[in-house]
Amino acid sequence: MPLAASLAVSPGLAQTMLPTGFVDQPVVAGLDFPVGMARLPDGRVFVIEQLSAKVRLIVNGALSSTDPVCTIDQVVSGGEQGLLGIAVDPGWPARPYVYVHCDASVPGHTIRISRYTVTGDLSFSGNGALAIDVASRRDLITDLPDAAGNHNGGTLRFGLDGRLYDSMGEDAQSCLAQDDSTGHGVILRLDVSRLPSTPGGPPTLDVITPGDNPQIGASNLKRRLIEAWGLRNPFRFQIDPASGARFIGDVGQSAFEEIDFDPGNGRDFGWPYFEGPAILDASCDTSGTLSAPIAWYDRTNLGGSAAVIMGPVYPANPLPVTPAAATFPIEYAGDAFFSDYYHGFLRRLHFSGSSWALAAPVPGQPSPTDWGQGFDGVSDYLFVPDGSIWYCQQGASGGAGEIRRIVFTGSTGVGGQPSTPVLTVGSPFPQPSNGPVTLQYSLAISTPVKATIHDLRGRLIRTLESDVVHGPGDHPLIWDGLDDRGRGARAGFYFLRVEAGGLSQSRRIVLVR
Repeated sequence: MPLAASLAVSPGLAQTMLPTGFVDQPVVAGLDFPVGMARLPDGRVFVIEQLSAKVRLIVNGALSSTDPVCTIDQVVSGGEQGLLGIAVDPGWPARPYVYVHCDASVPGHTIRISRYTVTGDLSFSGNGALAIDVASRRDLITDLPDAAGNHNGGTLRFGLDGRLYDSMGEDAQSCLAQDDSTGHGVILRLDVSRLPSTPGGPPTLDVITPGDNPQIGASNLKRRLIEAWGLRNPFRFQIDPASGARFIGDVGQSAFEEIDFDPGNGRDFGWPYFEGPAILDASCDTSGTLSAPIAWYDRTNLGGSAAVIMGPVYPANPLPVTPAAATFPIEYAGDAFFSDYYHGFLRRLHFSGSSWALAAPVPGQPSPTDWGQGFDGVSDYLFVPDGSIWYCQQGASGGAGEIRRIVFTGSTGVGGQPSTPVLTVGSPFPQPSNGPVTLQYSLAISTPVKATIHDLRGRLIRTLESDVVHGPGDHPLIWDGLDDRGRGARAGFYFLRVEAGGLSQSRRIVLVR
């Protein structure tokens, strides 16, 4: 099966279930089949609607006063086609551009990557409203394959290197995923820095080809753009905020859904020779080494359709910026999330030693394998620096879609409403610090408390409290910057972890010397 015979046919949505201390909350409702998101550095979030081709904007938890921002021009919608991806230029607001991936009606049967210029309150000094004039369009590529109505890829994201990455499906032509000169079943890596500010395009391919791409010496110019290949339909991939590597959710055909890891050295992920860990079709020509997925799951016992949706890699040092959300516990740092569009399970991968595997279950997890359940119809995820994970719930077309978020509260919530927190940890002060760091935590009940300091790799640096029983109320903590041996900790990032009442919260600490 493809990602969906028709994404506009929404699966039945279920009540979400999450581990103890996590809640699912609404952000914005009434959207028409939302499919992707992109965050501005100031916290505003663009949302794109697949079928209407509208770009919406969330400002301070509500839709912008200018809504929609625009409707992308010349888009073919229906089935798996439409407006599928969006990215914000990393130079924002000096470079006020957004980039989109869509099925184009002109020229026909192609996928187009285009840039649009944004106007309005760019620096977010007023009401935050933005606008896009479709006449500002500058095309990057207009001839990517789209002969079939499915397997269109659709993710656009900027990497830590400032390059624009785009995912392309194999357009229902399996063997072409092994021909890395055609643009079928690939991840493209593009340089947008040399494009003029005016409308127009597309440029010659050398203008948007980074000089350090893996196949830069190839005679075929399109091959020079390709970062990775051998994929079926990499509908959603995510960027690791620590390494910049790509975690790719590649939608399977009949046996396995897989997750691939792309560090950026020109990998062939083996489709259709391999599906997941098993040989599927040895008739297509392959050359070189095929890279195995880091994780997969068997879809044969799920019944009907299945489609993996790659979620975020939880960063090691998120900044909680609002009291409404807190960072996930420190053991989540570096973990990768993924879900299934049709079956709604949300799972968590943890790296241990030299391989990835499902993380050990945590209290309240709905099943030994599923960190969460009820995430049917989710098409994209977005990590937000307040520590929460946002997601697109497509619902049914016609206004039933919404943006929701997963929040760690240190408490159990019912129906998306958090209960009184058992544990609340304040922000460290001063930050950064070249000496002692002070903070305060609050308890709702009398309970043993453990407070520890860890480095970015999770190693224990200092134990501040070890199962000391405290009553309800506020309690101060001071770290003097020393480790358990009395030596001064080096300058860098650290994490305070406080555990109480079966819950935990983490806060980042920055030491300067």
